[in-house]
Amino acid sequence: MKKKHISFLLILLILLMIVIFYLSAQPADESTLTSGRFCRFAARILFRNFHSYEESVQKTIIEGLTHIVRKAAHFTEYAVMGFLWYLLLRKKQNNIILSIGATAFYAASDELHQRFVAGRSGQISDVLLDACGGCFGVMTAFVLLCIIYCCTDRNVLNWGTWKK
Repeated sequence: MKKKHISFLLILLILLMIVIFYLSAQPADESTLTSGRFCRFAARILFRNFHSYEESVQKTIIEGLTHIVRKAAHFTEYAVMGFLWYLLLRKKQNNIILSIGATAFYAASDELHQRFVAGRSGQISDVLLDACGGCFGVMTAFVLLCIIYCCTDRNVLNWGTWKK
C-alpha cells in the first residue's frame, strides 16, 4: 500500500480515537443531553406525529431509543476502528488478532477513562460490545479485501495475506 494511503488510514484512525475520547470525557449529564437530542430527532422520523403524542409517551419512546442508540453507537464506532486497524495491519502476520486486540485494548482503556469522568462508569459489558464491534469491522474488511483481491486476480498466500 502506498504511503499516502497508510497516512490517510492512520489519520482517520487517530481522528476516530480522538472523537471517542472526547465523547467519553463528557460528564453524564452532558452525554445524556447529547443522546437525548439525537433520539428526539430519530423519534420524529420514526414515529408519525411524534410531536402530537403526550409528553409522557414521548419521554418513554426517547428513553427506549436512548439505550438502543448508545449501544449501537458503541458497536459502530469500534467496528469502524477494527476495520481501519485491519486495513493498516493487513500485511502483517496475525493481522486479524492484532487488529481485534488493538481495538479491544482501546475499548478497555476508554472504559477505564470513563471511570474518572463525573457521573460516568466503566462497564465490562461495553468493552465486550466494543470488542464485538471491532471483530465485525475486522471481518468486514477481511471479506471485502478477499472479494477485491479475487476480482483483481491476486494470489492468496495465507489467510488474509495476498500477493500480486
